[in-house]
Amino acid sequence: MGMLRSPSSRWIGWLAVLIVGLFLVACSSDEPPQAQPAPQSMAEQTERQQAGDEARVAGEAEEEAETAGQQEAVAEQQRQAEAVAAQAEQAEQQQIQDQASERAAAEQQAEAQTQAEQQAVAPQAQSAQATARTLEGVRGVVDPSNSGWPRQVEGLNGIVSIPAKPMRIITASVGHDEMTLALVPNDRLVAVGSATKNATYSNVAALVQDKPEISRDPEVIIAQSPDVVVTSPFFPVEAIDALQRVGIVVVQTELIQSPEARINSILLMGYIFGEEERASEFADEVEARYEALISVTSVKSPQPRVLALTQYSDTLWVAGGNSTEGGVIIAAGGVNAAEVPGIQGNQTTSLEGVIAMAPEIIIIAQPIEFGAEEFRQSLLNNEALAEVPAIRDGAVHVVESKHFTTLSYWNIRGAEDLARLLWPDDFPDPPSESFSLAE
Repeated sequence: MGMLRSPSSRWIGWLAVLIVGLFLVACSSDEPPQAQPAPQSMAEQTERQQAGDEARVAGEAEEEAETAGQQEAVAEQQRQAEAVAAQAEQAEQQQIQDQASERAAAEQQAEAQTQAEQQAVAPQAQSAQATARTLEGVRGVVDPSNSGWPRQVEGLNGIVSIPAKPMRIITASVGHDEMTLALVPNDRLVAVGSATKNATYSNVAALVQDKPEISRDPEVIIAQSPDVVVTSPFFPVEAIDALQRVGIVVVQTELIQSPEARINSILLMGYIFGEEERASEFADEVEARYEALISVTSVKSPQPRVLALTQYSDTLWVAGGNSTEGGVIIAAGGVNAAEVPGIQGNQTTSLEGVIAMAPEIIIIAQPIEFGAEEFRQSLLNNEALAEVPAIRDGAVHVVESKHFTTLSYWNIRGAEDLARLLWPDDFPDPPSESFSLAE
């Protein structure tokens, strides 16, 4: 029978087992027992976990701050780039505005200059229109306020009444024919003299070849049934009386070739024909062409001495002051050599007279058909004239006589021709061949 064990012996057994177990656990560690960390309390673990969490949060915040800083830097760069772009755009817009302002200023200046030029021309045009409209100051118009019919004019043959607008016109004068064709349609000039049909003397010969030819015989003129005869100071007084006796209106007008008288003749004839508006327009044309010429020639210096010299039937003629050729010389920028010693009009002279006048240029306003070229050669070959400047230099010229001797505005063309001869550098191009015609 086995031995029974007491409670104390059992407790001692359990204690021995516990000691042995602790010994085995200690022996299984890599470090000595004293090196093992003491077991952590729950509070310590919790504190350490909180610290880790705080560190993570701080790291995340720092990372977020860093990211935010980078984003802010990028945003700042973007703002700066946008500011630079805005400044560039603003500068470009300002440049565009400045250019637009400059263009506008230039356009305004050009417009102002145009307006100034128009304003400078306007008074002259308005003055010419006013003259045609009111006819104030036009010699020969009796009542400038009367634009109706009948109307009166004062000619060299007295005051004449014109009952109605003339539709059939005769002048029996080359100069008057030239002016008439500038003021009325061609068919209203119903007949002309032989000289007007002759291109040697007439600047409108090509326009009148089909018209009936008349003389100064009153019966020949009466046969054409004219409404009015406007003629020159050279028309015979007895012929005027004969025409008036049969009821034909005759106006004998002056033919003075000063610039002012030339315009007056155009305006007066326009009034006689009932063509005031056309006369005003044509007066502007003639005056503008003359002014364009003398704007150059009047300031030239020194001006050469020019002599208008012709020969008919072995007689020498010169054109002095108040002659048509003399007016042409002055308009062209020359000094009339015949006017200097006091010669007036067209007068005869001698070789000694030519030597005394000492012209630098001689013009021969004589038709070729009447020996102009032969006369030129005789002057150049004349030993008595060898020391005359024009002869010595060979400056002797045959010119178109109908431009220099006509008693109409066509003598402006003569002045333009002579100006080209005197001042070739200032007038390199030939002048206009003609003037305008009435439609």
